[in-house]
Amino acid sequence: MRKHRKQIIAFMVAAAMVSSSITGCQPGGLSGKNQEAGESSEAESQIPGREEKESMENEKHSRGKAWEAGEPKRAEISPEDYEEWNQLLAENEISEAFKEGLDQFAYESGSAILRDAAGNENYSPLSLYYTLALAGCGAEGETADQILKSLGAKDQKELADQCRRLYQSYVYYSQRDQERMEYYGMASSAKGEEDGKQSAIQLGNSLWISDQLNVFEEYQKLAGENFFASSYGVDFGNPDTGKRMGEWIAEKTRGVLAPQLDIDPATLLVILNTLYFYGGWAEPFSEEMTREDVFHLENGGEVAVPYLNRTQMEGAFKRGEGYTLSYLGTNNGCRMMFLLPNEDRTVGEFLESRERLENAMEVKEEDWVSGKVIWKVPKFEFGSSYQLRDTLKAMGMDRMFEGQAEFGGISPDPLMVSDVIQETHIGVDENGVEGAAYTMMAMARGALIENEEVAEMILDRPFLFGIRDDYHNTWLFLGVCRNPEGEDEDGKKSGREVENDLLLTSAPEIGLEDTLSSNLERFVVQPGSYSWNWTDNGEMVGLEACGSYPL
Repeated sequence: MRKHRKQIIAFMVAAAMVSSSITGCQPGGLSGKNQEAGESSEAESQIPGREEKESMENEKHSRGKAWEAGEPKRAEISPEDYEEWNQLLAENEISEAFKEGLDQFAYESGSAILRDAAGNENYSPLSLYYTLALAGCGAEGETADQILKSLGAKDQKELADQCRRLYQSYVYYSQRDQERMEYYGMASSAKGEEDGKQSAIQLGNSLWISDQLNVFEEYQKLAGENFFASSYGVDFGNPDTGKRMGEWIAEKTRGVLAPQLDIDPATLLVILNTLYFYGGWAEPFSEEMTREDVFHLENGGEVAVPYLNRTQMEGAFKRGEGYTLSYLGTNNGCRMMFLLPNEDRTVGEFLESRERLENAMEVKEEDWVSGKVIWKVPKFEFGSSYQLRDTLKAMGMDRMFEGQAEFGGISPDPLMVSDVIQETHIGVDENGVEGAAYTMMAMARGALIENEEVAEMILDRPFLFGIRDDYHNTWLFLGVCRNPEGEDEDGKKSGREVENDLLLTSAPEIGLEDTLSSNLERFVVQPGSYSWNWTDNGEMVGLEACGSYPL
């Protein structure tokens, strides 16, 4: 399938990609520089509760430090050892609560994103979920509460642990299926692999950190151990950074997505997730049966497209209110679901709300009806891109986009999300279905607010002021303003009289010059009472000094 290229302008981005090739749709540590690969398979995520966290100022942090994460350790299990494989997969099974959270997030976000679409759309709930989860594990306060609620997660520790389990589950299902196919001589016989495509589900996560941002090492460790996310220290002002990120996305999505990224230099952190899927049909379509026919548009128009044709004598379907639902299986244990509205209904009706979408697409096994299914599936291939900022706000995650967003678990510096972007690709042909997505969350500098107290600088009474030269660490002026009008309460000019303008704290040296002889004599004023008086154009001018009293 062709590469889908599009230029994306990202004001800030959260980008992460560490790949994991996987071939199992069934649900199911960090391998860093100083840690053996695969330790994370037994690692517990070290995320203290917010009430237990110590002051973040005391935690280790660094600017743009790279952190190398690895994939889960390869299982050393024979393809024939079914019992040990089942035990390993059971250890990485995700909880029912986590499954429910994934489903509810998919329906809520899917309805919000797709219901107003006028054309073809393809959106990845899982890619967005992982991006938000990685950010949410470093959030605090109201920001964390909103993200966790939207993701259906109990707390950050549980969220990180379940994301780790799902990631590892995909990896181990992939390894098991690939090794069994090779062991039983089935790898080369699967249709669709002659063009180099193998069934896979591949997740990726990574952090791209500005050299101007301090990031807690504990957060980088969390991202590596639970999300298998490497960290990259970068300069977002360098055009090569966007090029590197685009190339990385292309690598993780096997070239299906190859975006040209122009990153705003003000970006401080990018969290990036990728998802790649390829599933060959469990029963491939025959190319000889592909026929061109008419496709009817909602506006009454028609287009001619090629159709895949097949009849399943023992298929499964569900007849709902105003629609028929059925599916095609893939050779990696997944299903591609198809909902066909009745002729007097529209697809938009089933996207009007989360509940409507869930009722139509959620099917229990006992609800399927066995029977003959006649398939006529149009071949298609297209891509979609989304700006998800407003959608996530509408879903109740508005706090993270505000200057007061709390991401104190990521950095001691204030951060806020500037934008969330997703781009996807989907393609269906005789051999199978291929999909790819990446989601970027951009973060920039937030408002520096240490606490909830407010200072009101209403200067309606006497105040001090100063002008400071910060470069030389020097005060240029210090003063006091008691009356901006320059008059005191009695209507007189404010300030001391002339003799009170200077407070003598040591004996000053005075110089007097005779204007006629130009002789200058200097002497030190000793403690005591002294006074000098002279006339200037007939006006008496005086200067007094009384020891350490004002002069």
